[in-house]
Amino acid sequence: MRFYATDRSGQRARRLALRSAVKLTLALAVSTVLAIAMPAPVAAHTGLESSQPSDGQVVDEPVAQISLTFNRPVEPAGDGFTVSEGQGPRYLPDSLSSADGQVWRLHFDTPLGNGVYEVWWRVAAEDGHIVEGTFGFAVDVPQAAPPTEAPPDSTGESTAESSDGTVAAADDAEDSPAETLGAGTVQTGLSAPVTTLRAGDGTPSAATTTPSELAASGTTASADSGADSEGDPPRRARSSSGATGAERIADTLRILSLLATLAVVGGLAFVSFIVRDEPSERTRVHRVLFVGAIALIAATVIAAPTQAVVIEDAWRAVVSVDAISDALAAPFGIAVGLRVLGGIVVLALARPDTASASRIRRCALGLIGAALVIVSYSFDGHTVTEGPRLLHAAANAMHVSAAAVWSGGLVLLADLLRRRRGGTDMAGPLNRFSQLAAAALVLAGVAGTVMAVLVMDRFADLWSTGWGRLLIAKVALVAVAVVLGARNRWVHMPALAHAEEHAQRHAHQRLRRAVSIEAAILVCVGVVTAFLVGASAL
Repeated sequence: MRFYATDRSGQRARRLALRSAVKLTLALAVSTVLAIAMPAPVAAHTGLESSQPSDGQVVDEPVAQISLTFNRPVEPAGDGFTVSEGQGPRYLPDSLSSADGQVWRLHFDTPLGNGVYEVWWRVAAEDGHIVEGTFGFAVDVPQAAPPTEAPPDSTGESTAESSDGTVAAADDAEDSPAETLGAGTVQTGLSAPVTTLRAGDGTPSAATTTPSELAASGTTASADSGADSEGDPPRRARSSSGATGAERIADTLRILSLLATLAVVGGLAFVSFIVRDEPSERTRVHRVLFVGAIALIAATVIAAPTQAVVIEDAWRAVVSVDAISDALAAPFGIAVGLRVLGGIVVLALARPDTASASRIRRCALGLIGAALVIVSYSFDGHTVTEGPRLLHAAANAMHVSAAAVWSGGLVLLADLLRRRRGGTDMAGPLNRFSQLAAAALVLAGVAGTVMAVLVMDRFADLWSTGWGRLLIAKVALVAVAVVLGARNRWVHMPALAHAEEHAQRHAHQRLRRAVSIEAAILVCVGVVTAFLVGASAL
């Protein structure tokens, strides 16, 4: 009879496994079809649409204004927009203007003359991601033909050509050097050629040189190169963006914040559905909630000045009220506020005196705290800009909730198995969590598929972008966790339930070890997800 019952239970487990697999496959297929059926334009990423002059264009007149058009509103980050010629220093424009945040105009008081220029732009998108790029153009202004003979009454003094092509005497050039060094000589330190000055007399030398030659020789132009009349150095921009220490700190804080979210939301679900009738276990979970809420609040608060440093690309922004205010003025600021507020509510729930409060009050605090933390992720990352706003926000909230219930609850279940060594009944908590985790897996799969299709412009983004490669790594880890979870559900749990008394301890240890490995893999999934949220999908 014992073997017959075991065989019956095995058949039933296989039928349940087949049904769950079919349901999950259908849900993923339907969500993928619906997401792909949406219009393609909603998936466009923040980037540069066009520029004037355009990339590779050759213009035949000096350039006093450069226009950049983005497909979405952006804000300059750090140096924002800089222009350089060859290997020379970068220079900031004299002024910027934009009416809608999408079209930005760079104004130069002294137009850019002959030369090959590179425009480097670095902007903050609405989702907080830093987007940057470059394009180039050339200026080729036809030069006026030099006079064939000198005037009859020439005194033999050297002459200098002015910006309008006329010839001025050297004495006049000494009296007015700014007029002497006009278009065709020095253009905001960028144009070519550049007329060099002999030390002492201030008159032009016979030779001219390009900015790259000036850089090689250590000589710098003295007129209209961004320097003021008192000889201050020119306004030079940073030569490259690169990864900074602030970005690494931001990544670390994002990981800590996401893991704390999994602990808080997963802990609330665990205490509400898995150990709701066990006061001692509720008290232990409340301690986890307390630590998780503290970590969440701390990581979120520190993330605000860190984001300001990332945007400004300067450590001085960490103490700049204006820089921090600008960072919080974006949707990122709403995410910070909701996350901190949610953490405070969870702290109130985790207080020792709340354990004796009514169940209605505990449920209300738990729901409010979890909702605030979950909704905060709808204002952080790709949900702000990619796809239909409401659809992406709803899918994101569903994904965060389901992932937290599964991963956070699994860590707490592993701890529960560690403390209950064989003799204590685990059938109730195991069965309840198994059902909860199965539902969470389906929801997380559906929501994650919708979000991935919304963010990706094309299927090739999976391997051609850093974001896509991170997504592949995450899916691979989740697949391993699902296989382990299925084995726990249909192999280890039935083995523990039907084991003889002398074999229960061994069956319990195998289940605990398998659950611990699955929980560790899901923690790694959380870390990858944190990088995924912070990665640009370009």
